[in-house]
Amino acid sequence: MNLNADKFRDFLGIKVLEVKEGYAKVVGKVRENFLNFHGTAHGSYIMALADAAFALAANSDGKQRVALSIKINFHKPAFEGDELIGEAKATKKGRIMFCDLKITRDGEIVAEGDAIAVAVEK
Repeated sequence: MNLNADKFRDFLGIKVLEVKEGYAKVVGKVRENFLNFHGTAHGSYIMALADAAFALAANSDGKQRVALSIKINFHKPAFEGDELIGEAKATKKGRIMFCDLKITRDGEIVAEGDAIAVAVEK
C-alpha cells in the first residue's frame, strides 16, 4: 500500500505535511474553482481535506482500512486563497479506528468532525 499514490488528493492539490501512526496533517489552498455560489469554499472541498487526512491516519500503521463513516460540522467559511490545514488523530485504534478531524485556517477552526474506519479482511 502506497500512501502517496492518491490521484484525487493530487488533483485537488492537497499536500501531505506529516504522517505518523494514528495521525496525519495535510494542507490545501482554496482555489477559484473550489468556490460555491456564495463565493466561499465548497463544503465538499473542506470535507475532502478532512478525508485526505483521515485516510492517511487510518492507514498509517500499515493496516489497510476503509471508511465506514465521516461526519463534519462547519464552523466558519473559507475563501479563495485561504490555506487550510486538515488533521486527523486516532482516538481508538484496532480493527476499527475512530478519529477526530479538524480543519483550521491560521489556527482557527473552520470545521471539525469524526470518522470511523474498519480494517479490510483479506
